[in-house]
Amino acid sequence: MIRHFACVAALIAALCPCNRLSAAFRSEIISETTANHHGLTRPWFTQIQMNRGQGRVRYVALHEDAIYVQTDRAMVHAIDAETGETLWAKPIGRFNHPSMEPGLSQDLLAVVNGSRLYVCNRFNGNLLYEVEVGGAPGAGAAMSEERAYVPMVDGMVMAYRLKPITDPLHELGKIKKNLTEEDKAELEQDRRDNLRLRKEYIPPLSCRSVGRAMVQPLVTRQNEGEEFCIWPTDRGFLNIGRVDRRSEDRLAIKWRLETAAGIAARPTYKPPNPKVQGDSGIILAASQDGFVHAIEENTGDSLWRFSTGEPILEPAVVVDDYVYVATQPGGMYCIDSKTGGELWWTPRVKQFIAASKERLYVADKIGRMLVLHAKSGARIDTCNTETLPIKLVNADNDRIYLATRTGLIQCLRELENVEPVLHGAKRLAAEAEKKQAVEQKGMDELEGQPDAGLEAAGAEDPFGDGGEDPFGDGGEDPFGGGAAPAEDPFGGGAAPAEDPFGAGAAPAEDPFGAGNGGGDNGGGAAAEDPFANDDDPFN
Repeated sequence: MIRHFACVAALIAALCPCNRLSAAFRSEIISETTANHHGLTRPWFTQIQMNRGQGRVRYVALHEDAIYVQTDRAMVHAIDAETGETLWAKPIGRFNHPSMEPGLSQDLLAVVNGSRLYVCNRFNGNLLYEVEVGGAPGAGAAMSEERAYVPMVDGMVMAYRLKPITDPLHELGKIKKNLTEEDKAELEQDRRDNLRLRKEYIPPLSCRSVGRAMVQPLVTRQNEGEEFCIWPTDRGFLNIGRVDRRSEDRLAIKWRLETAAGIAARPTYKPPNPKVQGDSGIILAASQDGFVHAIEENTGDSLWRFSTGEPILEPAVVVDDYVYVATQPGGMYCIDSKTGGELWWTPRVKQFIAASKERLYVADKIGRMLVLHAKSGARIDTCNTETLPIKLVNADNDRIYLATRTGLIQCLRELENVEPVLHGAKRLAAEAEKKQAVEQKGMDELEGQPDAGLEAAGAEDPFGDGGEDPFGDGGEDPFGGGAAPAEDPFGGGAAPAEDPFGAGAAPAEDPFGAGNGGGDNGGGAAAEDPFANDDDPFN
């Protein structure tokens, strides 16, 4: 009996860890009922393929329409941000070397693994470029459309040139211009699938700064003439570097801001409004001495400085015209991005998560998700999300992305917001694209109708009367002269057909119908003579 009891106890003990693991896994997923209770729905959740006994999720990044999940085993997973579908999963670098946070641009993804830089196609994960950085990287790379910026522990920033191989037909202008939407989508998909970079080594540009560069840089302005890269150091310097794209001979510091303490948070950027001519972008940096600095991108001038009185370790978040800053002890400020004035403050907030039209989603110090009123900062609701330690900062739209270290990713949204609520540059770009599409559709419709203003017109008759008479009288006489002969264009009653003036008994040769006077104007005038006796100016 004792032996049988011991066997049963051993079996229960062996099964308990599995039951606890299963229960813990279920508790990490926010049920649809729970989400609905808070005015939310869970459109999808997914578990990335990883060895949960060995690996852990290190970084989660959102870019455009995809989420990129990086593990500490050098695996990168790309997930569709709206459906949760896994797009691709590939190792980038060596699994036993540390990987820094990924950098992303429109087409490329960069990962610093150990002391090597890997640049991949962000749409399928194919490796396009690899180089030894020759030092100790301090943080992940930042990407522009033409360069990868790698910060180093010694304060140096290296800019590696990435030259794409373009389609020769496109360069020669032999790609057809009048394409259908299907043709354009097919060409774009082909371009994404076949991205290539030149393999030859181009010496990188470099720039030294004061202090250690331990924070991922930020690329702001990009145009035909120049591009800007922003990076902070632990000595409290915010460096604004510039590359002249026409010469491409150096990376130089254009402006520098000195603060009283180190900068541990990545800078953020509020792009200029394209609808306002001459508008400048704003660079925002939060320092550990509790100040938020706003720098005008065009001039490097300080626009305003806001003091929280407490250390700041999280990046400032820009949503439209508002800046949200969470302090280390807990508490979040809402600041006007134009004036730097405080709009409201709320306690016990550690991190910004997402924003919709009327609500903010933030995290407190113990991991719960708080729902705030966007205009006042008042607390509306509290969600239990303590088992989801990774809460993605999303300033692009209203989607809420939560994750665990073991690779469970899930998305929440408000019930009524089927389409994402876009913010800032994303919203302006979407509005411009929609306006352009409407204008193009209108032009296409006009091109399809040669004369849209003549709806009732026949195909051949430009006057819409169906007959051959352009004046709509049905006969051959263009003046509608009743009994007039067809040959008389003036319809002159009894006048001979040869008399164009219809002058009664006047001879055909007398154009004025002047009685017996023949060609002389002095005789007795007929009734039709316009120059009667007394009124004849020639008498």
